[in-house]
Amino acid sequence: MAAVASKGRYFSTIDLLTMAAIAVVGAILSSFLWPALMNVATPVFAFLGPIGWIAVSGVYVITPVLVGLLIGRAGATTIYGVVQGFVEMLFGNSFGAMAMVYAGLEGFGVDVGMGIFRWKGGLPAALVGGGLGSLFVDEVYIFLFGLQSAYTVTVGGITAFISGAILGGLVAWLIAQALYRTGVVSKVGLRGYEEIK
Repeated sequence: MAAVASKGRYFSTIDLLTMAAIAVVGAILSSFLWPALMNVATPVFAFLGPIGWIAVSGVYVITPVLVGLLIGRAGATTIYGVVQGFVEMLFGNSFGAMAMVYAGLEGFGVDVGMGIFRWKGGLPAALVGGGLGSLFVDEVYIFLFGLQSAYTVTVGGITAFISGAILGGLVAWLIAQALYRTGVVSKVGLRGYEEIK
């Protein structure tokens, strides 16, 4: 999936189709599978108190990080997040229109994190992008749901970053590597991508 913009266009048609296809998958996961997974896994992290759910929340940023790795352009994951949130709303996500805000924040965090590495498709960019994507949205949840305290903001923030880096960034990076190896997507045009030897 080349991240090469044609003359006068920032995103190619392939980029836009990639974002749209992953947005549908991401919306299904975020609306149905991830909430069920969190319900099952959160009790394992009961020692974190009211923020135990944050330890599992990193799964939500798998698809934005994957988009960032495949497209490799500033703004791609933010746009993707808003589109995914819109599709979630159509699927009946319980957050309604706020799903676009939450998914957009996840995408924006991934944009910032991967932008630090100049959109090179390496593991560090995926980890930091996933970490910041999860951190941004989880801190907003903490304040929106009245959970803010020194403990929840600091420990919750650290937990969100680690969860996003591992469950989001690392998993997305591994998926991208598998896609490259199978030839489903092309490495051509992905700036900074280094093949695993």
